[in-house]
Amino acid sequence: MAKEKELLFVDRSIIVLPEYLGTWLVVTAEDKSIFQTNTIQEAMEVLVKQNLGSFLWHYLFSTSYSSDTLKETVFRMKAWQMSDRYQSVFARLAREYRVSIVAGSIVLPHPKVIEGKITPTDGPLENVSFYFHPDGRVDDQIVRKLFPIIEEKEFLKEGKLEENATYQTPLGKLYTMVCADSWFPEVYKELQKSEAELLAVPSFVAPADAWTAKWNGYNGYANPKDIDLKDIGSISERTAWKKYAMSGRLKDPKVKAGINVFFRGEIWDMNASGDAFLSLGGKPILNIVKEEKNQGRIYALFL
Repeated sequence: MAKEKELLFVDRSIIVLPEYLGTWLVVTAEDKSIFQTNTIQEAMEVLVKQNLGSFLWHYLFSTSYSSDTLKETVFRMKAWQMSDRYQSVFARLAREYRVSIVAGSIVLPHPKVIEGKITPTDGPLENVSFYFHPDGRVDDQIVRKLFPIIEEKEFLKEGKLEENATYQTPLGKLYTMVCADSWFPEVYKELQKSEAELLAVPSFVAPADAWTAKWNGYNGYANPKDIDLKDIGSISERTAWKKYAMSGRLKDPKVKAGINVFFRGEIWDMNASGDAFLSLGGKPILNIVKEEKNQGRIYALFL
């Protein structure tokens, strides 16, 4: 659709996709019965039953780093299939359309890029984002989520701020913040230090009504000192994103463009929502979105 609408420029476009886009590849190569279940819980039960031998082997013999060993085991046993499919799909799309891709994020055990291949290890699970070049090559630098929320902390390990990647793109240096990372002042200091000119923020918010629910403050971490405590429990989640994430915190005019995109739609019994936030020259672009439930969207920033 983006190509049909002439929104793509060969070797001069960067596509930014939402958080966790690759994580659902945990059910890749499974029997269709898994997609006929009604809830994520039921789907995961089918996944375990259909892979019982592999599940038990990983559960008994793999090193565990988390309190949620069941979830950890499921992702660990599927890691190679997930990473292979993820790289295959996004490398092909990058080559076919001659664009760069910030491929959302995917949960894998401490992955590395070895000789051009995304390679899971026996390390802890992480929420990671990869960058694909227009020739289909995956960059060997990996963005690892720095501030997993409470629900993620049960099975994911956080990355290190000083190790966060900056990518050389046709449009300038690109910095990526995965979802909640965009809420923390120290990450913007690192962005400034990196001298990046572009910012991508892949995000995920669920359930669907979370976007309009009252904001409960920072999830899993202490509220930064610049937070107005009166906002907690009084403003909506959407307003909090606008005030305390990229739209409110990105003020550096050297950052030519920033985009914060959200996973939208329904997966089994889970509905995700969220509106994109865009920025040019360190200033937010306001009032660009019309409220429509769960419809996919394309946003284009021209530099």
